[in-house]
Amino acid sequence: MKVVVAGAGAMGLLIGSYLAESNLSVSFFTRRDSQAEELRVNGVTRILDGESKTVQVNAFSELKDAPEGALWILAVKSKDLSKLIVSIENKAQPAHLLFVQNGLRHFEMGKQSSVSSIGFASLTHGAGKETDTSVIHKGIGVMNLAQLRGDKELTDQLLTVNSPGFPIRLHTDGFRMLLEKAIINCCINPLTAILGKTNGELLQHETSRRLMKAVYNELALVYPETIKRLPFSVIEKVCDSTASNRSSMLIDRTNHVPMEIDTIVSATLGEYRHKMPTLALLEMLLKAIDEGTEST
Repeated sequence: MKVVVAGAGAMGLLIGSYLAESNLSVSFFTRRDSQAEELRVNGVTRILDGESKTVQVNAFSELKDAPEGALWILAVKSKDLSKLIVSIENKAQPAHLLFVQNGLRHFEMGKQSSVSSIGFASLTHGAGKETDTSVIHKGIGVMNLAQLRGDKELTDQLLTVNSPGFPIRLHTDGFRMLLEKAIINCCINPLTAILGKTNGELLQHETSRRLMKAVYNELALVYPETIKRLPFSVIEKVCDSTASNRSSMLIDRTNHVPMEIDTIVSATLGEYRHKMPTLALLEMLLKAIDEGTEST
C-alpha cells in the first residue's frame, strides 16, 4: 500500500517511521525541498530508549510528484489544513484521507471533503522532532483509527502494522474517538502552555494536578457519557507515559507561533462554555498569550 504522510514534524516522522518499518511504501510531503532531499537520502531515524532505528522513505515537496492512489495521512497543523485539503483534492489523486490533527474542528472538514474515502486518527504517543530526519519517541501510546466513509480496506491495511512500540486500534465511532482525545488534550495542553511545564510535571505539583482535575470535572458535567469511558486515571496515565514531553501548545508558545486554541479548546467548549468556567478562563489566558504572535 502507498502511504503519503503530509507533514514531517514530530508526529508525522513518528508515524511514517513505523509504517515504513512495516514494509509499507511511505512518502513524505514536506514544505521545504531541502527536507524532502534529506529524507530521500538519509531516511527517517527513530530514537526510543536510546536506541536508533533508520528506515528508508521517499519524499517530495511538489504535489505533481505525489504517487497516485495513495492513502494520505494529514499530520499538519490545523491552521494549514483547509488549504492543504484543497490542494490535494485539485492536484493529487488520493484514495483516502486520514486526519490526525488535535481537536474536533477537522471532523467537519472531513465530512465536507470531495475525497470519497475519509478516516480519522488520534494518537497518545509522545514524540519530539530532533532534526529534519529524526524523531525521539518519548512515550509509547496508541494510534486509534475510525472510518467516516469510503473504502474501509484502506484503513484496515494500517492494522497490519505490528509493532509493540506503535499499537493501532480500530474504533467504530469517529466523533466519540476524537472527543475523547479532545478531552485529554483540554486537561493537559492548556496548563502545560500557561505554566510552562512538561506533561509529567502536571502530576508532580499538587496545584497543577488540582487544576487539571477541575477541568476534567467540568468536562464530565457536559460530556457524561464520554467521561464514563474516560476516567481521570487515563489522563494521569497519558501524563505519566509522556512525562518528558512538551505539549504541542507549549512548543508553539515557545516558538512564538499561534497555538491551536480554537481547534482544541474552543471547539470543545462549544455552546457549553458557561458550564466550564475553568476551561473558559484557560482559553482566555491562552488567547491573551497568543496576542502578537505571528499568524503565518
